[in-house]
Order: sequence, then C-alpha cells, then structure tokens
Amino acid sequence: MAEPEGAERPERSGRSDDELFAELVAGFDEPVAESDRSWPEAEDVSDLSDFAPQARPRPPVIRPLPVVQAVPPVDPRAWTAAEDPDDEHYTPPEPPPLPPAQPATKLALLALVVGIALILLGGIGELPEGMAMFLGVCSIAGAVATLVVRMKDPGPDDHDDDPNHGAVV
Repeated sequence: MAEPEGAERPERSGRSDDELFAELVAGFDEPVAESDRSWPEAEDVSDLSDFAPQARPRPPVIRPLPVVQAVPPVDPRAWTAAEDPDDEHYTPPEPPPLPPAQPATKLALLALVVGIALILLGGIGELPEGMAMFLGVCSIAGAVATLVVRMKDPGPDDHDDDPNHGAVV
C-alpha cells in the first residue's frame, strides 16, 4: 500500500509492538501535559456547563385513551360476495377439436419417444450402452428434423390485412 504524499512514517525504536502496547496501556489514565497534547487548542473544552442535562417541560395531565367498542372477530373464509344480477357472465364456446394428425407426424413422435427410451435403457445398462446411445440420438435427431420440416409456413391466404394483427388500444 502506497503512502500518501507528505505523510511521514513515525520512526520505530528498537521496541516490539507488545512493548509499545504495554506502555500505552500503562499510561492510559495519566493526565496529558499541555506541551504533549497532539490536538489543536481550538478543540479543548474547559466549560462543561453547556452539556448539563436541561429540564424539560412535562405535560400537565395525561389524557385517557378513548373507549373503543370491541367487534367480534369475523372469519374471512366465511364471507361470500353478494351476486349482482346485472353482472354478465361470459362463457367461452367449446374449442374446436384438434385436426387429425398425419401418419408422418405420428411416426416422428413415436421415433422421439423411442429415442428417449433407448437413451434411458442404455444409460441404466439394460442395452449395450454405445449402440443404444447412438440409435437413440439418431432417432431423436431424425424425429426433430421431420417435425421441423413438416411445420407449415403460413401461405399468402393466411396473412391478415390488419397490420396490428387485431390488437387495438
């Protein structure tokens, strides 16, 4: 650590740190001579009367607290909201059924499940590890590639003419 400019290091005599500390502790209660003090004279305090505790005015009378009538506790779980007859309830229609999956999609999903099963069985030792891992990774890669290639790109008729895509604020 570098010393700041202008800072002087005190000279060390041949005494150890323990000896210096013992000397400081021994001279702790001794009064400091005027010529030996290390602080400026402006910091000396001779009149301590300003620091005496001052008498504080006390309030003449303590007023009693107001009386509050107790209310019996209410269980918040027992509370039910009053139903508003004018409140409209929206019930969404049943969603349309999913379109039937094509055979190539079904085969790709089956290959994905078989690939995961091969990797798991090879990892726990039921099948030869190297061959099961290789076949499992190939099966998963082929299934993912098939599913990605078969993803539909929206055609020109599927695009909406609305630039906001229906979001209006």
